[in-house]
Amino acid sequence: MFKNLQEEMRRLTAQRTISVPLESDAEGYFDKECPDQNCLFQFKIFEQDWKDIVRDEQVFCPSCRHCAPANSWYTAQQVAEAREYALNSVKAGINRAMRADAAASKRRQKRNAFISITLEARGGHDVALLPVSAAAPMRLKTKCENCQCRYSYVGAAFFCPSCGENSASHTFEQTLTTIRAAARVGDTLRGTLDADQAETIARSLLEKGMQDTVMSFQRLCEQLYDRPEWPKARRNAFQNLDAGSDLWSQSLGVRYDQLLTAAEMSGLMRFFQQRHLLAHQQGIVDADYVSRSGDGAYVPGQRLIIKPSAVLDFVDIIEKLGRELIART
Repeated sequence: MFKNLQEEMRRLTAQRTISVPLESDAEGYFDKECPDQNCLFQFKIFEQDWKDIVRDEQVFCPSCRHCAPANSWYTAQQVAEAREYALNSVKAGINRAMRADAAASKRRQKRNAFISITLEARGGHDVALLPVSAAAPMRLKTKCENCQCRYSYVGAAFFCPSCGENSASHTFEQTLTTIRAAARVGDTLRGTLDADQAETIARSLLEKGMQDTVMSFQRLCEQLYDRPEWPKARRNAFQNLDAGSDLWSQSLGVRYDQLLTAAEMSGLMRFFQQRHLLAHQQGIVDADYVSRSGDGAYVPGQRLIIKPSAVLDFVDIIEKLGRELIART
């Protein structure tokens, strides 16, 4: 009488896995999430590249570069929906078996029999087994220069999820975009926080922007310059304009002042000196700054005032110089 149900239970007992279909988003990208609990960075990989380029044995987090096998990168939402899909799959199989047994019992009954025993299956609705849905597309997209894997993300990504490479040019441009955004956030802060908090945070972001601009340029130069045939660069050489320009002159035959206008070069020298004061003297002006930068707006003992326009000008100059170096290496 319970033949179909017994067969279904035996099938479920023997079944080890249930395949759960995953949907890509409207632009053809699969959702992924870093399995490192300290990170959990969410990103997407183009569906065809996930199949053709990404290796099963290792995938890298674009944010922290955590490495794990390809089957470790499901998002929390995918895991939850997959569990629901598996449970619904089991329910659907049991419902079908019980209804089949009920129908069979009715077919076996003899008309006008003195005793009639039949099964009736009630409850248990048909379950729609839908693929695990994808999150909305992410706006920022890039392609790895090394392996051509396409991926998308929110915020910032530093490593290719397929090969783990850090793109010097991509990271450079991404960092400058972040600095520009931070330089423009002052009005928003003033509209949401009290005056003291807003001014303190806005000033900190601007001063950090000056330092981060130098750091982004230094990191770019160190990666571009990393060639065994070129003269060895001393530690932090690219924090110093003269030292960095000399190295590029020896390796590429071009100096910074050949890549920038006189006005841009003057601004670059002033901004680099301001960054030095912020990093080492809490922004307090000394005689060395005045003589080296040519900045007559300050006298020793004053503190630097960093305006959004200064940060944006600095970023523009560094971006131009960085792109010139990228094009030549």
